[in-house]
Amino acid sequence: MGITTLLLNAFIIIICIFFYQIFWLDKDGKEARNTILISFLSSIAVVLCMTFPFKFNYGYIYDLRLIPILLAVLYGGFRSFIFITVIFVSYRFYLGGDGVYPAVIVYFMATSITMVSQYFLAGYYKKRKILFSLLLMSLCTISFSTFALMNQIQINDKVQPDFIHFLFNYIVINILTVLLSLYLIEGMIERFKMKEKIHRAEKFMVTCELAASIAHEIRNPLTTVYGFMQMFSKNEISETQKDDYLQVMLMELEKAQLVINDYLSLIKPQNVSRELLDIRPIVEQVIEVILPIAIQCNVKVESDNECSYYIYANTDNLKLCLINIATNGIEAMTNGGMLRINVKKVKNRIVIDIIDTGIGMSSEEINRIAMPFYSIKEKGTGLGTMIAYSIVKGLNGDIEIKSEKGKGTRFSIIIPSS
Repeated sequence: MGITTLLLNAFIIIICIFFYQIFWLDKDGKEARNTILISFLSSIAVVLCMTFPFKFNYGYIYDLRLIPILLAVLYGGFRSFIFITVIFVSYRFYLGGDGVYPAVIVYFMATSITMVSQYFLAGYYKKRKILFSLLLMSLCTISFSTFALMNQIQINDKVQPDFIHFLFNYIVINILTVLLSLYLIEGMIERFKMKEKIHRAEKFMVTCELAASIAHEIRNPLTTVYGFMQMFSKNEISETQKDDYLQVMLMELEKAQLVINDYLSLIKPQNVSRELLDIRPIVEQVIEVILPIAIQCNVKVESDNECSYYIYANTDNLKLCLINIATNGIEAMTNGGMLRINVKKVKNRIVIDIIDTGIGMSSEEINRIAMPFYSIKEKGTGLGTMIAYSIVKGLNGDIEIKSEKGKGTRFSIIIPSS
């Protein structure tokens, strides 16, 4: 008797908990938003539980309102307590009946015990939160049931067996529902904390890889320069060789400078002006730049760049992006091959396909290709690919990669059209 109504209340509470996960935990919400959302969802659960109660005797309504109230105080803090207090007291007086004052008494008893325990027994409370909540819920439901029994004795001079059976079910369902609710919320929060730990660990690993790659790329040219400088200081170089060695030193220093500039462009992108650009001449200029490298690698370059498509972008940045990806494609064709640069419009987006017939990549390599300083080339730093990704991201675009080992790779640069 009344079990169906109480189970409906339990369903309402569980649904609100899942909404909490969707709108805050899965969105990396901030603390202020968390408090507002807890207060709002708890208030909805309280109002709905009190709107669909079970009435055994006049004036007393039986529902699971105490559970969302307890959850609001546990996870929302003092502000949630104030908010839900106003909602609960106002709506309970609106419903009326003989059980108004017992309900309010039990409410303040439950919330006061919870707030005091959180403040004075913080260490023990955190470790025994579920046990504490079960004991508190048992105390509150038993207290409210005692008020209800006294009221029935006062009205009927006796207690009906069916009523005792209902109160037993009422207490058990409250305890089981609060246990399930706490289990779900604690599990959600634990997963959220684990996701943050993994995110921090990934950032740390990326930082370590970045530092190691920078150190490696700069150390090599500096080692060469240092060696020549030692030879100069000891006068071990003939006059005829000095100019050649100086040129080598300048070239090595330029390499180090390029690495530093690429690194700075990633971590501190500059504000660049954008203008309406026609893709066709940009692609033609890119082909002119990469053609000498392609000829050296026995690679043929083709393009079906016949139509004019327009986007808002920076000319130099867009060319740099295309050159970096195209150069990677050429270098992936160790035994020669074909590089195609195709441009097309799909709905309101411009798609620039750069297709090579090189060595291809595995799915694992594709997943890692956008990571800082990852490269499948023996002498690559991955900076060029990262810069290309950064430029496309700045244009609110995306890069999609399709590749197969031994058959080649397709880089699709997708940019919103003007």
